[in-house]
Parts: sequence; structure tokens; C-alpha cells
Amino acid sequence: MSSSIHPTAEWHAMQDVFYRKHRIYQMQWAELDLARFRVAASSFGGPIALLRDDRLLLEAGPAPLLDSAIHVFSASGQTIGKIEYDGLQHIAGFSWNSREQLVCVQEDGTVRIFSLSGQDPTSFSLGPDASTSILDCRFWDQGLVAMTGDFRFIYVNDIGEPKPKVLADAHITEHPHSWAIVPPHLTLSHHVEVLASVGATVLSIDAVGVQDQLLDHGPYAHISVSPNGRLAALCSDQGGRRIQVVSMDFQRSFSEYSPQGPIFDDHLFDIAWCGSDAAVASFASGETLLLGPFGDTLSFTHDAPMHLVQELDGVRMFNALCHEFLCKVSEDAKSVFQIGSTSAAALLYDALDGIRAHSSRADETVRSIRDDMPQAVDTCIAAAGSEPVPELQQSLLRAASLGKSFLPVFSGDKLVDMCRSLRVVNCLSSYSVGIPVSLLQFQSLPFEEWVARLLNRNQHKLASAVCQYMEQPSDQVYIHWACAKIRASSTLDDDALYRALKDRLDTLPGSGIASYVDIAEVANHCGYQRLAIRLLHHEPRAANQVPLLISMGQDRAAMDEAIRSGDADLVYFVIFHLFKAMPLGEFFQVVSRTQAAGRLFERYCIDQNSPVLEDYYFQDDAFAKSAQLIVIENLGERDVPKLVANLKVALKILHNDRTRTLETTAIDTHIRLVQVQRQLEQELDAVLVGLPLNETLAQCLLKGNYARASKLRTEFKVPERRYYWIKLHALVLRRDWAELARLANAKKSPIGYRPFVDECIGALQYQEAAKYIPRCDSQERPQLFLRIGFFREAAQAAAATKDVDMLRQIHAASARDSTLQHDIAQQIEQFTRS
Repeated sequence: MSSSIHPTAEWHAMQDVFYRKHRIYQMQWAELDLARFRVAASSFGGPIALLRDDRLLLEAGPAPLLDSAIHVFSASGQTIGKIEYDGLQHIAGFSWNSREQLVCVQEDGTVRIFSLSGQDPTSFSLGPDASTSILDCRFWDQGLVAMTGDFRFIYVNDIGEPKPKVLADAHITEHPHSWAIVPPHLTLSHHVEVLASVGATVLSIDAVGVQDQLLDHGPYAHISVSPNGRLAALCSDQGGRRIQVVSMDFQRSFSEYSPQGPIFDDHLFDIAWCGSDAAVASFASGETLLLGPFGDTLSFTHDAPMHLVQELDGVRMFNALCHEFLCKVSEDAKSVFQIGSTSAAALLYDALDGIRAHSSRADETVRSIRDDMPQAVDTCIAAAGSEPVPELQQSLLRAASLGKSFLPVFSGDKLVDMCRSLRVVNCLSSYSVGIPVSLLQFQSLPFEEWVARLLNRNQHKLASAVCQYMEQPSDQVYIHWACAKIRASSTLDDDALYRALKDRLDTLPGSGIASYVDIAEVANHCGYQRLAIRLLHHEPRAANQVPLLISMGQDRAAMDEAIRSGDADLVYFVIFHLFKAMPLGEFFQVVSRTQAAGRLFERYCIDQNSPVLEDYYFQDDAFAKSAQLIVIENLGERDVPKLVANLKVALKILHNDRTRTLETTAIDTHIRLVQVQRQLEQELDAVLVGLPLNETLAQCLLKGNYARASKLRTEFKVPERRYYWIKLHALVLRRDWAELARLANAKKSPIGYRPFVDECIGALQYQEAAKYIPRCDSQERPQLFLRIGFFREAAQAAAATKDVDMLRQIHAASARDSTLQHDIAQQIEQFTRS
């Protein structure tokens, strides 16, 4: 054995179960009388907060820590910091949440949340329901329940997003003797419940209603709910002399104990749970009582009453002098250390002692457990994880390593992982760090959470070493260090501080830290704006960079970074912010400075039909776009005078841009067209305003006003080919074959005669189509005649061009005309011979 004291010296038997009471620390703080303070201790080895109890009259003198501040200590009693509190409002209750933030509830219903350093506190109100003042509070991981002056209960499920709500009214008329909460994750309804001792009974109160448990042994001075939510410990209001453990439905009583003797005459100081089946009661006399699941008890004597902190696997107990941990001894530790144990693990551990003593019996011992060696190794590893003494941990791990060497196949990962974890756990539990945790507690939280707790204590070097040892990323360590460096560097200028930060951050392995936004935000908050801007140049994600630049007033830089990212949503984010924050003229200048931002702003205004776009074009001297906007806005305008007036405004604007002669001519032409269309509407009794020129010509032709159409064509210089197409289509629709013939015969058609044939065929006017086929190209005539069923004419046209293939097609198509088929066959034969 590496220690002169046997491990079982700290064990205390309760039937077949053993409990270990292990001293963690001798408290390092100055001599304190904790009776003068209100105490809040965090679980998972967290900090201890002391607040002078202003409800007590204190003697004048040099007693320490009697100011109104909240003093924060580590679990070993070393000072972490001090939270300055204005003291204007009495604190009804305070406690640590799961993030090591101190939650203080004032009498006026204000909830203030402090970090471990006390910097940048946040606050919220419990709402109008707390107007009658807050009397008392209970807390769980991220929530709280407050009792008001009219004995109603207000709860907040998540202080990160507070939404205060009121539980059902239990019509309580006097202050409850005691009350406790059942957190939401332990109830069937998944809502918080309150257990209040009123009179001789207990009331269960939730958001829906109130249930009387119909008890008659009250009142109860203390109520405590087990960690699994299945049991409750009730301490009667009879000097703390009766402790009862019942089921949560209060229908079954599992154990009951009435402590006797003068040491238990003082009132019950505190009560908590050691695991899920044993309750621990601390008395003002300094006596601590462990009540087992079947009524058995263990008693421990201390110099002063112990404050209890409930943990996953036990209970921490501390007073002004010492800090202890009470927990159940694991089965693995019992298997190794219990006196008289003959298990394979115990023999393996004894074999290690034999080897150290150079005993010849060590080999015999190892050989005797060869078949059970894997189980013995696993048991030693697990026992090491449950031992709080580093020397015993090392001995158990060495025993496991010894057993592993006798196994032909055994994975050492479990042993390596246990060594790593225990090394970190022991490091956390050291006096200088003061976070006493067991392996079970360490493994129940993410590794990042433990790193964050080290950083809260400014243990940057240790946090970095732990990350490196556990092969985990250390970005958050360097970021937190940089933020702390900025806050503490009030005498350095921006450039010197930037160099100091970069020198350290550049030493990070790999590509450096993932994000500089948090550091830049702290720098800006501390007045180092130039430093913040330089740090943001290293930020790889524009989505993080741009919002901070905006909050710093660096609008132009934010726009540049958003455009450089290529993210349209991010550019819109900057545009909308600038639109709200800047005068309109200045906003237009910033947006028009970059082409991408200007186009996105235009696109948005067009989609939303925003009138701001017209001002933007005017400010930017975008004459063509301004005119275009006016034209687009008046596309559906039916009021001709108004339409003409608006178009003339657009024309006037466009005259300012000498490079837009084509657009100027187009608008001027459109104005004349609108005026002509207005006259034609009266003449033709048709709706023409708004139609294009081609459609206007077509309407004139369809109405038979050929002379007006010809005049319109001349006036607007419509190309002859286009006019022929428009007139051809209109005449076919009107079935005006005479006019169509005059059009074809007037002169040689500029579009040819094939369109005449196609239009007639489309109108199913084959006879009319046949009139124009002879004017078509000789190669096209056979196919066109064939399309309209004129087989003989098709055969003649094909024979004229000696097209044998076409003759064969016509021969196949003219099956009903045998004479024609005979003639075609002769022609085919004749052409084939030649």
C-alpha cells in the first residue's frame, strides 16, 4: 500500500452498505462566522457566495466581509472575486444556476444575474404579480420559483428567456412553515410543482390546480425532494426531532426517525440527499445525521453546523473550517478494499503489494486469478474512478496495468481514458483551482463546460493545458484570454494591445482561432474601436463580422464586407439598417457607391413598388432609369391626357442624357402614337390606347380602314415587309380576298408569296391558296399543291422540275384517281429511263 491509512478507515457501515466521509479541503478563507452570512453554494464543485445577512444585528468591530457586496469563494475557501451590490433592495433569495451565474431575486421582483466575475449583469422583472413583494425563492438548474407577499407562487422555467407565470392559487393566508419545489424534469406533467407545508398537511401546487395530501403530522420545518423525484424528506416542526421519508404521492412511508439527545435539541439547520435513497440532516449543534432507506442512521460530529450541497453521487458538507464529501462506497471499491474480500480484484491489488515487497507469493496470487483476470482489471479501473485519494487511484491503476500484462488480448483504451480523466479531475480538485468533483460528476457534463468553468476563474494556462492533454480544441481558451486581456489593459493603446494579442493568438496550433467576433465585441465595448476593426479583418465569416461593424457605426465597412461575401441577404441586412439609420440623401450616396448594393436596392424597390426608387434615381442622376420608371408606372394608364403628360415628363428627363437618343426617339414616337390612338378610338369604336404600333395597324385593317392604316404606316415609317405581314394576316382574318388579291398584284411582294399560301391554308381556304402557288418558287409548288389536295397540279409542277421523288409521293397520295396514277407512273418511268 502506498498510504499508511487503509481506505476503509473513512468508511461507515449501514447494514450491508458503506458510506465514505472524505475531507476534501481545510478551508482557506480567513476566520469567518458563517452564521452572519447568507450562503449559496453551487453544485458540481462550484463557487460559494457569501452575503451579509442584513436581518441580523451584528456587533461593531473589525469582522471581515461585513459590507453589502457578495463575496465569491472557491470550494477550497480561496477568494475568486467580489460582486458589488448597491444594497438598495433586500435580496429575497439567491443561488447559482448550472452556468455558474449568480441569480439574485430582490424583494421588488427584479431578478439580477451576475457572472462569476460580476461583470455585465443582466436583469428582468417577475412582472406585476410580484408587486406585493417577494418573500422567498427556490431554484433549480435554469429556473426559479418565488413566493409573493400574498403567498402566491411565480415561476420562470428558463432565466435565459424569462417568461414569468403564476401557479394556481392555493388560498394560503399565512406564511407556509416550509416549502420546496419539484423541478419540471422530475414531474409527470413536465411543469414545476411546489410542496408547501400549511398547517398539519402539505399542499401540492402546480399551474393547473392544488392538491391537499391530507397529512396530519405537520407542520414541517423542512421539505426536501430526492434527486430522482421519487421520495421526499419531511422534518416535523417539533425541534427537528422527527424525520420521515415518504413517496412523492405521500401514500407510503419508507423510514422514520426521531433523534434523541441534547445534540439534537437545536433546530434543524439544513437537509439534503445523499444519492436517491438516503437523506442528510444538519443540525445547528454541529451534528450531521445520515438517514438510510430503512431507518438506519449514521451520525457525524462537527464543530459548527454544516452547509449541505447536493451532488449527483453524494452530498458536500462545509462550514468555516472544513469541506467534506459524503457518498456511498461503490461496489467496485468494496470488492477491492473490503476487509476479508477474496474477489479477483482484491487478489490482484494484493499481488501488486507483493511485487513491491518482492514477495514470492505475488506470482502465485496472479496465477490463481488468471481466469478472472479481465474482470479483475475492469474492477480495479472502475474502483480507481470512485476513489477520491490520488495515491489510491494510482495504486489501483497500477494493479490494473499489472493484470493487463498477463492478458494476451486486452484493449488498453479504458485504462488510458481513466488515467486521463482522473488526472483532470485531480487537477480540478486541487486547492488552487477549488473545483472538487468526482469522476461521475466530471463525466456527466460536456468537457467544454469544465473548460468554461476554468475560464470563469481566469485559469487560462491550466485550461489550455487541459485541452491539449485531452486532445480537444482550445479556441475558447484563447478567445476568453484575449477578452480578459483587453478588459485588464486600461493603459495600453490600440496598436500595442493588438500586437500583444496577435503575438499570443498566432501561437495557437493550426489556422488559429475560428472567430474573432467575440474579441472584437469586447474591444469595442471597452473603447478600443480601432482595435476591434483590425481584429474583424481576421474574421472569416462575414455573417458574424457585418452586424458588429454596424453596431460600431462602421456602415461603409459593413457594406463592403457584405458585398465581398457574395451573400445577397447580408447585403439587404445592411441596406435596411442604413435606410432606417441615415437621412435619405446620405443613404442614397452610400448605396450608389457600390454597383451590387445599388442593383439589389433597385430590385427590392421594384418588387415592392416603392416610391423611394424615384428619389433614388433623381439623386443618382439616373435619367434613363427615371424615365423608364415613369413609363413602367404608366403602362396601364387609360387616361390619355394624364398618360401623355407623364410621358412628356419622362421625355424631358431623358433629354438630360445625350447618350439616350434612341430611348428619346422611342418615347416621343409613343406619345404621338397615343394621340393617334385616341383619335382612332373615336373613328373605329375600339380600344386602342396602350396597344403597340403593330397591333394598332392590325386593328385598323381588321376594321376595313385601309386608307387610315396606310397613312399610319407612312406617318410612323413602318417597314414595308412588316406592313405586308400585318396586312396579310388581317385580310385573311377579315376574309377580304379581293383586297388580298390587290395586295398581291400591286407589285412584287417584299415577303414573297409563300406567306400568302400559308395564311390561306391556315384559314382552310384552299382555292385562294391555289391562286398564289404558281407565284411561288418552282421547287416549292409541288409540295404546296400536295398540301391542299390538288394532285394533278402537283404532278404537273413536279414533272416540270423532273422531281421523281415528289412524283412518287403524289402517286401514293392520289390512290382514288387511277387515271392520274397511270399518267404519273408513265412520267416516272420516262424520267427514270432518261
